[in-house]
This record gives sequence, C-alpha cells and structure tokens, in this order.
Amino acid sequence: MKLEVRYKALPDEPLIGQLADDARGRIYFQFDPDWPGRGIDLSPLFLPLDRREALSTPSPTFSPLFGLFDDSLPDWWGLRIMRRHFLEMNIPWNEVTPLEKLACQGRFALGALSYAPDLSAPSFRETLTTTVTELVGSARELAQGEPSELLPALVRGGLSPGGAQPKVLVAFNEDFSRLVAGGASPPEGFSRWMIKFQLDADQPIGREEQAITRMAATAGIRVPETRLYEMPQGAAHFMARRFDHDGQSPLHVHSFAGLTHTAVRELIDYRDLMNLTRELTRDEGEIEEMFRRAVFNIAIANDDDHSRNHAFMLTTSGDWKLSPAYDLTRSSYALGSGYRAAGIMGAFTQLGIRELRELGRDQSLRRIDHQIEQVLAALRRWPEFAQKAGIAEAHARTLAGEMPGLIW
Repeated sequence: MKLEVRYKALPDEPLIGQLADDARGRIYFQFDPDWPGRGIDLSPLFLPLDRREALSTPSPTFSPLFGLFDDSLPDWWGLRIMRRHFLEMNIPWNEVTPLEKLACQGRFALGALSYAPDLSAPSFRETLTTTVTELVGSARELAQGEPSELLPALVRGGLSPGGAQPKVLVAFNEDFSRLVAGGASPPEGFSRWMIKFQLDADQPIGREEQAITRMAATAGIRVPETRLYEMPQGAAHFMARRFDHDGQSPLHVHSFAGLTHTAVRELIDYRDLMNLTRELTRDEGEIEEMFRRAVFNIAIANDDDHSRNHAFMLTTSGDWKLSPAYDLTRSSYALGSGYRAAGIMGAFTQLGIRELRELGRDQSLRRIDHQIEQVLAALRRWPEFAQKAGIAEAHARTLAGEMPGLIW
C-alpha cells in the first residue's frame, strides 16, 4: 500500500512525501523532492530534511512508523472504535496494517497531516448533527461491551484523540446549544472542541479535571480554554478547545513520544523534556514553562505524565513552542507500582522540593523558588477551584489529601 502525506497547514496542502510498505510489512517513507525546499522541519530528530532517501524507522520497538506519523494514530479508546469500524467492514483487526489505520484517519487526523488515499467512511465527510446525550449513550455501550451499532458521530469524532478515557472531537455553536461531528470543517459560527465523557455517575472525573486545569492556569501554566458540559442528571463532561487548529488552519503538533520515539510504557525524565524544550524552542520562557509543569504534576500526584502527554507545536511563523498542557489529572501510573511516568534526574519516587530545585539548577534556571512557590500558591487555593467545578466538599478534601504539594 502507498500513502501520500500532505501538510494541511498551508493553503496549497503540499505533498510532504510518501509512505509505502513492502511484502514483509516493513514501512518506508521518502520526502517529496520539493518538500525540503520549504524549510519546514516537522520531525527534526528522526526525519530531518536532509534525509532524501527512502527510510524505515530505526526504532521498530517503538512503532513500525516514524513518530511523525505514529502521532496520527489514536490510543486505547480511538483504537477500540477503529477496531469496531473495520470489523463492520468485514476486515479482521489482526489484518489491518498501520498504513490502513492512517488511511482510515485520512484528512481527519489531529494536527496538520493528512493521508491519501482516504479510506474513511463516506459518513465521515458529512457534517453529522448529534447531541451529547446520544454520544454518551453510544460511548457507554462501547465501553461496557460490543454494541449492535455505533453512532456514526462517535466513530468520526472518536477515532483521532489519544488517551484511554472515552472522548470525541466535535464542534459547538457559540451558545453550546448545537453540536456537530464530521465534515471537512465545522459550519460558520462553530468552534472545535474535545469532550471527555463521564460514564460513571459516582466518579466526577470531569469536574476534577476542570478544577485542576483552572488551578494550573493560575499557577502560570499555559492551558487551553476549558469548561464543563452539565447534564440534567448531574454528570459533567470535561471540554477543552482544540489547540491543533487556530480557527483558520490546522497546526502541527508533535508529542514527546513521537519526536523521540519513546513509547508510552517507557519511563521518561523531566530533564530530557527540558533539554528537548531548549533544543527546539531556544526560548527560556518555554523552558521555565516546562519546569512549572514538572512542579505542578508532581505536586498534584499526576503520575501519568507519560511521553504522549507532553507535546510541541509548530507555529505559523515556523517556531516551535510547547503545546498547551493537557490531561492534567490526579492519576496513578499503571505500569509501575509506586513509580511516576516522568521522573527527575533519574529518580521516580518520593519526589519533592529538593529534587525540583536540583532540576532547576541543572537547567540553570533563575527564580527557581519563585516558580515553585507560584505553583504551590495556586494549590493552596484548591478548595476554591473545587467549589467552582461543583465538586462536593468532602470529596474535595479527599482529593486534597492526595496532593503532596499541599504539605511541602
């Protein structure tokens, strides 16, 4: 199979290059001869512009694809929807190749890349009117088992996002009274959002993420616009405005995982994250931003800050910067008991202010204690953020007891 990879961020959607697999399933990529002349270096570590020959990934244990393209594939939830989609076309999941998965994304992959030929269903190209209630119902059926039929809007909107939590990409009108999924672009007056579903009535995960994200903003961390979609029964679904599109054109987003070929299951280090931030952005403000994220994630016990939960964006001016922070939740790292996904200077347990100061000194940061205190001052306002998000007072106290930064 052969795929063309194009760059949606430019009006002419130029050809970046071609992907192809051989009879053994090995996948190769080659830049189009005209692409390097544009000077847009989309994945500088593993696919620099001076590589003109056909290349296969040097990291097959990470993915059969280069990280630039692996970032276009979904994680657990999206793969579950994709698997069901192929089964409905009578294609066994174990026979679906990585290139077919990319072709299923077609023009609808997150970020600025598109893939052709487009093997997405015709309904994907239509604008589908739906409701949050319908989407939640279909997502719950899929999470609990195998539904007889998936809602087309859930298939279209749920294929692309990463992460394990059920979610969908949609577009809302200005007062959030109407929502659509699918289509090449939303109707006029609609904006692009991601909505995460609260499927368990007893687990207010949407309210928690809203409170934590607003607390992060107060701590000086760049986050997307967020809000809650309140349901009559009391559930609240977390919503974040998509940052891979500026309203005019898509933006290129590349995760730390994809940039460095580091699998989600592999431990990472904030020292490496900050070094890459320095290499790509050459901006002290961005390096300080990454430091504040390290402080915040450790302070709230977000242990699931793995390689796909950190990303960089290529601006329209051609500069790299950190993407807005996302997936800011209290969570335990499921792959290693007692360990964080991201450590500090080789340490992954019992991290605190001492280790954070060591990280700051290693990076030659100024105002290390000031930045730590900026984060901790926001944490001390946790009851305020929890109340605004509608978290019950008793549950808010329980959550506070699980945030080590409140006792530093």
